[in-house]
Formats: sequence, structure tokens, C-alpha cells
Amino acid sequence: MQKRNLIHKLNTKILCILILFVLIYITISFIPQILNISYGATYTYTKNSNDLPSDFEQKYPGYISLVEALASSHPNWTFKLYETGLTWEATINSEYQNHSDSIKNVVPSNYSDEWICSICGREEQDTGEWCCASRQAIEHVMDPRNSLNDANLFQYLQLSNDKSITKDQVAQMASKISYLNNQSIIDAIYEVSNDPDYNINPFYIIGKILQEQGSGASALCSGQGYKGQYVGYYNLFNVGASGKGEEAVILNGLAYAKSQGWDTPKKSIMGGIGLIRSYIRRGQDTLYYQKFNVVCSPYYSNQYAQNLFDAQSIGSILKGYYKDAGLLESSFTFIIPLYIDMPSSPCKSPSISSSETGELAYINANGGLKLKDAPNGNTIAIINEGTQVLITQRATSKVGEYYWDKVSTPRGTGYMAREASDGSKTYLVVIGSNKNDNIAEPNNDNQIMVEPAVTADTIKKKYSNAVIIDKNGNEITGDSLVGTGAKVKIDGVEKYTIVKLGDASGDGQITPADYVRVKNKIMGTMEMDSIIEKAADVNRDGKISPADYVQIKNHIMDIKKISI
Repeated sequence: MQKRNLIHKLNTKILCILILFVLIYITISFIPQILNISYGATYTYTKNSNDLPSDFEQKYPGYISLVEALASSHPNWTFKLYETGLTWEATINSEYQNHSDSIKNVVPSNYSDEWICSICGREEQDTGEWCCASRQAIEHVMDPRNSLNDANLFQYLQLSNDKSITKDQVAQMASKISYLNNQSIIDAIYEVSNDPDYNINPFYIIGKILQEQGSGASALCSGQGYKGQYVGYYNLFNVGASGKGEEAVILNGLAYAKSQGWDTPKKSIMGGIGLIRSYIRRGQDTLYYQKFNVVCSPYYSNQYAQNLFDAQSIGSILKGYYKDAGLLESSFTFIIPLYIDMPSSPCKSPSISSSETGELAYINANGGLKLKDAPNGNTIAIINEGTQVLITQRATSKVGEYYWDKVSTPRGTGYMAREASDGSKTYLVVIGSNKNDNIAEPNNDNQIMVEPAVTADTIKKKYSNAVIIDKNGNEITGDSLVGTGAKVKIDGVEKYTIVKLGDASGDGQITPADYVRVKNKIMGTMEMDSIIEKAADVNRDGKISPADYVQIKNHIMDIKKISI
């Protein structure tokens, strides 16, 4: 009997162990399907070749056309498209943590309500200038398709040291920042970047310091201490500088500097970059991956900053350094993340504040336009081309070479250059104005270039006695769209031919059929007459290229409207 009881107990234990193993197996099997499916493949795309699989567009919609346009414009650039194996939904859920003590993403407190988390509201974080970011804000900034453009691309630059950068070029960039224009600091930056144990891009080091310290007014980089404490210590990367309120942030950062013995700017740089090196060694080898850890386990942790725009901001600084040094067309490598089950179109930006009044305009500047804290002042952000802004105060006199209007944008309020003083370029184009900005003046071939929304009535506002005839010989009147190839008769004489940007079919509408025709033209499978070619050349660079295909597609998807 006793033996039977022992056997029964033993069998019960074995059964419990088996059940436990089954539960563990089910749990482990379930979690990766939500968070990570270990794809891990990296595809390479250059101007002349790529190894993308046939189902790439189906799995990752919208990437190819954007990368294709960038590669076409920059033949020395290489794009690595990396399968993170993470689902888009799980990634956003993990970055949008509003009920914990560890908020991962914040935006400036002066941003519009759509940028601010609806759960936390405007409860300010840290120094009182930041609020928890909304889910829509995180989706928009994290979606790579919103950043595969000249303005925001450099957040994906591989950060391992670029050996083409010389010490003189480092000095040239550092000289632009007063508190870095010091030979020992320049030596430190160059030494760290070329040390095989560090191997980090020197322009990135400068850009990161500038991002953290701005004008250099902070006690963390002055060496003067704070309220008599920690005199002679430096923390140029703000390591450990966190807490509630400005005083706590500064004192914690200086205390950390003292604990590490950072009593010179050089020691602070060496020590701070030592921490950055650990990110790169883990595979977080881009600004994007350091801000959003989607490349190594544990995911969504070990993220450098809370500022939602940290990667974008430093990337813009980095690009500016390369441009100033004449190195912008070097052989760069950009690493772009891919997510499973992304939305079919790029995630839209939160809107500007609806509480203000003014003139609604869009940005007409290749690569984006700088938002500044004052007319011709310091840059707050770079706002993408095509973004709508609200002009709340129109400038009546120029500062420097431009008229600076006060504006409200999705990224906050500030000042933007509306136009050059000589009138050669308009950067803020008012939407819905009666200035015929959507109809160009006739060229030497008597062709009138127009925007997609132009109708017969639009043309008649400019040419009151005009009669518009479509390509089939029929008169167009009222709010009927005017198509490419239509003729404008004035006083009974056929005088002008319409070229509608993006209308590669001549029907007056911009539809998927138009970008298919452009793509076929690029691939050499169809011919176009000269008028249609001009309509298809949306960016007006004299050739039909993937960049035109992308602009038509973006217009249809309401990402960025085609404009003159």
C-alpha cells in the first residue's frame, strides 16, 4: 500500500512537471509571434543593383519607391533594409507606455494637442518643457517611410567611423560651436573616433554634444558648477542628468561627472562616448536604433533619449556637417528597419493647433524648411517639404535675406522664411489664395504649367475670355478638371497648351494609372509625347526618374501634394 502511494505521488509530480513544461512551451511559442519572428535578413539596395525578393513590396509596402528615388539621386549611397522581425503593433505598444514610471517618448510641451498623450495630458516631465508623446506622434516619427527623404535620412546613417573625415574637417565643424572650439577638445574627438576600441564617426560626436548642450549655457558643460557645487566638472553628453525639475537634472548630471572623474571636457568626451560605444557594439549602430531599440534583445530598452525627435535632430545636424565639409555625396551606408504588418500607407503626422487663426500654407522647399526661435535665429526643427503650417503673423520687413513669418506647425511654433528678399523663391505658399500660384506663366513654347487641382474656372480667373478645349476637342467649363494637352483659346485663337503636373494620361486627374505610366516610361516599356513627358517630369529636372514616380504616388496618398 505504501509503495502504491509512493508511485502515485511520483506519477503526480511527473504529471505536474509535464504540465509545467507544456505551459512554458506555449508561452515561449506565443510571445515571439507577437513581438519577434526573427526574420533577420538584410537586403541591399544601390542605384545599380538590389537583392529584394519578389514579394518585398507586399510585405513592406511603400519602401521601394522611396529608396529607389534616393538611390537614383545619390549613386554613392547604399541602403541596407533590415527585417527586425517585430510587428508594427507590438513595437508601437511597447514604445507607448503611459502608465509606467518610465515614459519612453516625450515631445515639447508647446506642441499641439495631437502630439500630447491623451492619457497623461499636459503633465510636464523632467525640466517642465516636455510632455508624454501621443500614440499618433510615435507612429509618425517611427515609421521609416516618413523619413526616407533628404531631410530626415541621416538618422539611419551607420555610425561606425567614417575614415574619410580629416582632423582639419573636425576642427572646421567644432569651430562653429564656441565651447568646442578648443584644440584639446578637437584632439579628443578625433582621437576617440579613430581609436579601434571606439571607432565612432567624429561628426556624430560633435552633433551629439550640440544636441545635448545647445548653446552651451548649461552648467553641465561650463565647468563652473551649480550653486557652488561640483565646480570643475563636465558632462557634455548629459549622462545621468535626469530628475524632476531643472535643478535635479543638473545636480544629478554633475554628480555623475564627479563620480567618473570628468574634470576636463576631454575626459567627459572620452567617458561619454565610451557609453555610446556600448550601443554600437550591441548593434544599435544608427541614431534611429539608439533612440528606438528594435535590433537587440531586450527590445525597447537601452534607448538613449526620451526626446521623440532625438534621432531626427542629430541626423539633420550630421547631414549639415557633411554638407559643409563637401562630403555629402560620399559612400554612405544607411540601415533602414522593416516591420511586420505595417499600415499600407505612411502614418500621418499629428496636426497643427486648431485654436489659432491665420493663413494656411504649405512648405515649398526641397529637403524641408527650418523652424527658428526668432527671425533668423536658432533652429528648433526642420519641417518636411509639403507640410501644412499656419502663418499667424506675416513679416513686413526682411531680416537678413528673408521675410520671416511667425508660424504654427505640427512641431511647435516659431519663425520661417516665407520668401527671399529679391522674390526669387517662395518657401511658404498660401493655400487657397487668389494669386494664381497654381498656374505658371506661359513659357517660350506657349505652354502653361498647372497644378493638379486646376479647373476650367481656375484658368478663366486668370484669362477671363479664355475657352478651354480638351484633348478630344470638347469644351471644358465650370469646375471640370483641365488635363494635360488641353488647349486655351483666347479671342478665338488657339494660344496655349496645358501641362498639368502629374497628369501623364491627359484626363485631368492624378490616379494610380499616372504613376504606372511613369514607371513604364522609366522601364522603357512605353513612349510619351513631349507634352506628356513634361507633365510626368513632376520635379522639373528635365528627365523622367523614380523621383517623379514617388511624387505622384505621394500626391495620391495625401503625403505631399504636387505643386509648382
